[in-house]
Amino acid sequence: MSQPVDPCAEAARLRELRTLIITGRSESQIRFDVEEVRYHRADLAALDREITRLETACDLQEGRAPARRRFAKRAGFRPY
Repeated sequence: MSQPVDPCAEAARLRELRTLIITGRSESQIRFDVEEVRYHRADLAALDREITRLETACDLQEGRAPARRRFAKRAGFRPY
């Protein structure tokens, strides 16, 4: 049975991972004889969504109101 994940610790870990990806320090290296390839494949948008989800869960777990992420804008006119 899997252990429950602490959303605060997991969000911190994913923020560190995102920093490593952005700065290029999280790359893989493959060598074929004399050829060498370095790469890192990551979906930053999905990583950002997961960090946001975990930060919201952390806020709820600690009794804080979750931070507002979106604000609705309303456009229109009044015909009077």
